[in-house]
Amino acid sequence: MLAAEEQAFIDLHSQHSGRVYRYIACRISDTCRAEELAADVFRIAWEKQLPEPPGIGWLLATARHVLGNEYRGRRRRQELLDRLEGEARGNVPQEDTGEQAAVADILGRLRERDREILMLSYWDDLTIPELGQALECSPSTASVRLHRARRAFAKAAPAHLMTERKD
Repeated sequence: MLAAEEQAFIDLHSQHSGRVYRYIACRISDTCRAEELAADVFRIAWEKQLPEPPGIGWLLATARHVLGNEYRGRRRRQELLDRLEGEARGNVPQEDTGEQAAVADILGRLRERDREILMLSYWDDLTIPELGQALECSPSTASVRLHRARRAFAKAAPAHLMTERKD
């Protein structure tokens, strides 16, 4: 039988998870990400080990903070992409600028998860085990995620970007 604390948490989740999800989903456009953020709210509630189960007010306040972190993270990623695109235009010979701008554009269109692992792998030069640590997953999971992200990039890229350069 479950401990009383675990049962109280299960009851809390059953009672309020739909409402927390709707609160978050109304504020961001990605349903998968909304599910992840709602799960984060309940993870935080579990980790806090509050003496009394939190009410919906506490959960929504936590959701507001989680959303704030999400908005800041999105803004930082966009600023990074803008900076990289600006650097690509300003710091390379003219013939490479179009290619790098196209790469930045494709990265901007990928799912956030795919973009993140590609950036960690190629720009931060992380190995598979280091990717696993950064993403808080096993190296084999990181390898699969990287493979999927590469495939998504290749699918989104024009054919001339995916052919080997003959320079």
